[in-house]
Amino acid sequence: MTTSETAATSAGADRPFVSIVLPAYNEEARLPAGLDRVIAFLAAQPFASEIVVADDGSRDRTPDIVRKRESITADLPAALSIRLVQHERNRGKGAAIRTGVLAANGRYVFFMDADLATPPEDALRLLDRLKEGAPVVIGSRIQPDGSDMRASQPSQRRLVGRLFTMMRKTMGVLPDIDDTQCPMKGFQREAAQAIFRQQRLSGWIFDAEVLHIARALGYVIVSVPVTWHHVDGSRLRVRPQQAWEVLRDLVRLRFLHPAVERR
Repeated sequence: MTTSETAATSAGADRPFVSIVLPAYNEEARLPAGLDRVIAFLAAQPFASEIVVADDGSRDRTPDIVRKRESITADLPAALSIRLVQHERNRGKGAAIRTGVLAANGRYVFFMDADLATPPEDALRLLDRLKEGAPVVIGSRIQPDGSDMRASQPSQRRLVGRLFTMMRKTMGVLPDIDDTQCPMKGFQREAAQAIFRQQRLSGWIFDAEVLHIARALGYVIVSVPVTWHHVDGSRLRVRPQQAWEVLRDLVRLRFLHPAVERR
C-alpha cells in the first residue's frame, strides 16, 4: 500500500480513497448482483472506499435493496461504506450521476453503470492514471489493436452510436475523442466537483457534456482501453426522433457552456 493510500485508509469514512457512483432507476432485478460484485471488488482493495447509489426516482424496490445493504454493516469491511442518494422523481441518468458524484467523498471518484457492462476491476486501470496525476480518465471500448468492443451491440444501437459520433465531431465537440460514451469514467475529486457543478444535461449525451466542460476548464482527458460487453435490458430506446434529440442536445451543450470558468 502506498503512503497516500495508507493516509486515505486511516481517514476512514471521512475521506475514502475511492468513491464509486452507481446510477439506478428501477434496477431491482439487476442491482443486487451488481452491487454485491462492486462490494466484493472494493473489499479486496487495500484502501478505504465508498459506494454511492444514486436512485433516480425508482418506483420499484431499488431503494430498499440499497438500504438493506447499508444496514448490514457487520458484513462490510470497516474501510467500505454504502450510501443512498435519491431523486423524488425520475430526472434522467445524467442528473442521477451528477447528484451521486457531487455527494461522493472520495479522493478519486468513478461512475459506472449498474449493469457492470464494464467490470469494476477495470477501474484499477483508470486509477493508475489518476494516481499519476491525470485529472480526468475515461474508459474507451476501442482497443489498442483497433478492435471495438461495441461490435457486440445490436445493430440499431451501433447505428445510433455512429450517428452520434459523426454529428458530435462534425459540430466540433471533442473531435479528438472517439468514445465519449463509455460508461466508466474517473476523476480527481477537485475536477469532479468543478465539472459536475456545471453539468446540466440529463439525457443520453450527458457524457459528452461532462467531457466538454472538463476540456473547457483546462483539464487533460486521458483515455484508457477497458473491456466491455453488451448487456440486455438497456433503457435506451431507438426512436425515429433520436437523431433530432441528439442534435438538439449538442446545440444546447454549446449554449449552456459557451465559456466555462473554473469555480
